[in-house]
Amino acid sequence: MADKETRQINLPYKEGQSLEQATTEYILDARTLGAFVVDGNTASVSSQVDIEFARDVIAKGAEEIKKGDLSKLEEMLYSQAVALNMMFANLSRRASIQTNVDIRTKLATLALKSQNQSRNTIQTLINLKQPNQTAFIKQANIAHGHQQINNGVSSPENLAKQSNELLEVQDDKWLDRGEKAKAEGVNSKLEAVGEVHRG
Repeated sequence: MADKETRQINLPYKEGQSLEQATTEYILDARTLGAFVVDGNTASVSSQVDIEFARDVIAKGAEEIKKGDLSKLEEMLYSQAVALNMMFANLSRRASIQTNVDIRTKLATLALKSQNQSRNTIQTLINLKQPNQTAFIKQANIAHGHQQINNGVSSPENLAKQSNELLEVQDDKWLDRGEKAKAEGVNSKLEAVGEVHRG
């Protein structure tokens, strides 16, 4: 296998692209970035990691997620939770045998951070497996004085409809239940003004 500094990459050119454009698009691709991180962190494990194959593996996993298969994410989160828990145990043990207070405090702080990250990862895994059922509750505000509450989506069409709903029938009942007043003259003692004859 070629050395990491000199190996060649086959750029996927699109029609009309320059070398700089094809290189930039390739580098900024999420699969490429992920493959570079994998490549940069495997030197102590193996020198046989192939960036192009790493990109293919990441792309395959992304396609499975798009189709709704979250098994790889579940495996990844579980593996991270276990690794972080191991870090917590290791750092806790190392902190417990320290005689220097500063070093002991730093190790204990790192241990607690690892523990917290492990807990967060476990919680993320639980949320992935058992999504929360979100409850939508209409707001009931009780206040003294003038208050306007709009529950739901308020578009101009909805507002126009809501403003007329009080005078409409819903469930075979009128919402406006006020009794109609009897027609009366305002001042019944006054007679109509007679016709005025102008010269």
